[in-house]
Parts: sequence; structure tokens; C-alpha cells
Amino acid sequence: MKKLSIILLLSLFSLTSFAQDKLLNLGFGGGVSSVSAKEGDLSMNGIGGNYHINLFYNITPKLSVGAEYGGTVSVLAPKDMSSSDFEATSFSNISGKVLYHFGESKVRPYVGFGLGSYKVAPGKFDPKNPQGFDFGNQDIETTTTIGYAPEIGVDFGWFGLAAIYRIVPDVKVYDTMATYNSLEFRTTFNLGFIER
Repeated sequence: MKKLSIILLLSLFSLTSFAQDKLLNLGFGGGVSSVSAKEGDLSMNGIGGNYHINLFYNITPKLSVGAEYGGTVSVLAPKDMSSSDFEATSFSNISGKVLYHFGESKVRPYVGFGLGSYKVAPGKFDPKNPQGFDFGNQDIETTTTIGYAPEIGVDFGWFGLAAIYRIVPDVKVYDTMATYNSLEFRTTFNLGFIER
């Protein structure tokens, strides 16, 4: 049994150790997010978590294009903390992405950019908040809009670290339009497939 476990572990390592040598990379992971939203005069901030799965085609060892599905869930509160009873705000996205790596060694810094469709489900406000907003008990509808995300990171073969800044404008909340931003720090585990 030990020999079989060692063989499987070495096979997995050889499959993933030099992802830049493969034509396809499948990545998955998660991290933490610092989310902010601005709606008119109301600004909110919160902390949450994120998750993602992506698939990239490596055009060259330095240039990759692909698609990603991911999401973020956080609880937002006003900056002045004058109201409470906020529910979780979430958004998910399906994005096209391009990554450019600097170098072809095992440790490869990169920059990237994503553009895609974001589905945002804002949390409900406390209808009795002291700021005078009268939202009643109406539900907030989920909004789909276009967002974009610049990214920087570093790949260590099968493992990567990244910082992404998501900008999601034109989210309808009641009768106003909001902009959501999310600074994400995340890890990715990469599996490489198909030799060059």
C-alpha cells in the first residue's frame, strides 16, 4: 500500500510540477476578500471569502488565455457603523482571462486581466436604520452586469498566489446604482495536462 501511495504521489507531482510545459492548466482554490460598495452617499465595507476554478490554454510558456468561474461572499456594513442587520452580499462571475508570465523558470511572476459577466446579489438593509433610508421589506433583485479584474501573482509550478482587484459597476440596488469592488488574495492549485 505504501508503494502504491508513493507512486501515485510521484505521478501527481510529475503531472503538475512544470505546468508551463503543458498545453492546458486546470486551477482551483480560494482565499479572502475585502469588499466595498458605494451607493450614492452610502459607502459599505466588509470581509469575506472567495473561491474559483479556471482552465487556461498556454499559447506559449509565457502567454495563457482561458476562462474562470468564481465567487465571493461577504457581509457589508456602513463605514460609520450607524446601522446593523446586514445580510451577506454575494457575487459570482464567468470571465475570460489572459495571463502574461515573466520568465520560464519554476517561479514565474505574472500579470493578468479578466473581463466577464458578474451576477450580484446585494444584502438587505435594516429598514429601521438611523440614516433615514426607507427601504421597507422589499427584496433586492439579483443584477447581472459586466465587470473587470486586473491581477498580479506568482506561480510556483503547481501552486500559485495572486492578488486581484474586481470592479463591478452598474449594480441596481432598489432605485439606485451601486459599484462593488473586491480586493482578493487567493491561492490556486494547478494541474497541467497534455505535453507541448
